[in-house]
Amino acid sequence: MGTWLKKRPFIWFILPGLLLYSLFSIYPIFSAAQLSLTKWDGIGVKQFIGFQNYMELFSNPELSSQLVNALKNSGTIFLLNTVVVLPLQIIIAYILFSQIKGHRFFQAMIFSPQFISTPVIVFMGVLIFDGNIGVFNKLLEAIGMGEYTRPWMGVPEFGIYIVWLLIAWSGIGVGMVFFLGAMKMISHEIMEAALLEGASYWRRFWSIIVPQIKTTIFNMLILTYIFAMTTFDFSFMLGGVSGGINRSVDVMSLFFYRIAFGENSAVGGTTNVNAMGMGTTIACVMFVIIFVVALLQLSLTYRKSED
Repeated sequence: MGTWLKKRPFIWFILPGLLLYSLFSIYPIFSAAQLSLTKWDGIGVKQFIGFQNYMELFSNPELSSQLVNALKNSGTIFLLNTVVVLPLQIIIAYILFSQIKGHRFFQAMIFSPQFISTPVIVFMGVLIFDGNIGVFNKLLEAIGMGEYTRPWMGVPEFGIYIVWLLIAWSGIGVGMVFFLGAMKMISHEIMEAALLEGASYWRRFWSIIVPQIKTTIFNMLILTYIFAMTTFDFSFMLGGVSGGINRSVDVMSLFFYRIAFGENSAVGGTTNVNAMGMGTTIACVMFVIIFVVALLQLSLTYRKSED
C-alpha cells in the first residue's frame, strides 16, 4: 500500500476534496434514497415500506397532478430561458466584446441585479405587475391601451411567466459574463483575419464567435436546465407554500418543500404522517430527472466537440 501511494503522490492532493465531496454530496444522496423507502414524519420511528412511496407518488391523483404541474412549470422556465434568455446573453456579450462606447458601464449595469437580494427583486416585480398600483398597467393606460390592463399578479395563466421574467432579469448578467469570458479567449488573429477579409459585424458573429464558444453554450444549457429544475425562492415568495392560485407558480423544488415541510393536509386533506418519506421520494425523483437529462446533454456536448 505504501509503495502504491508513493508512486501516486497526487492522491494526497485529491483526498481532502474527495472526502469533503463525499461527506456533503455523495452521502446525502444515498441517505435520501434510503429515506425514500421509509414511512416517516420526521420525528418518530422510521418504517421501511420499500417502493410504496414511489408507487403512491405516481398513482395518487392529487400527488401525481401536483408533480405534473410542477414539472410543466419548471420545464416552461427552462424552455423560455433556452429560447429567449440564452440567445440574448450571447448577443449582449458579443456587443460588449466589441467594446462599444461605455461597454464597461453597460456590463456592470447588466450584471448588477446579482447584487440585489431575491426578496427585493420580487418586491420590484409586484410594484410593476400589481393590478392597482403596477407600473405596467399605468404604462398601458398612458399609451392608449387601457383595455389590456389586467391584475397580472392574480391571473393564474400569467403566474409562471411573471416568475420567469423576474428570474430572467436577475440572471441574464451571469450567462453574459460566462460568454464574454469565452469570447475573450478567442485568438485575436482570427478576428483580425476575418475583418481584413471583409466579413461584416454579424458575419463574424455567426461564422467565428458562435462556433468558437460552442462548448460554453452547451455548458450553459446544462446549467440552465439544472437551475430551472431547482429554482425555489421566486415561486415561494410570489405564491407561498401552496404555489399560488391554482398552483400556477408551483415548481419542482417548491413541490418537494410543500410535501416535506409545508402543508400538513397536502395529501388527501388529512394529516400527512409520511411527510419526510414522501418528501425525500420527490427529491430522489428530481435528482433522477436532473441527472439523466444533464448526463444526456453532457454526452451530446462531448460527442459534438469530438466531431
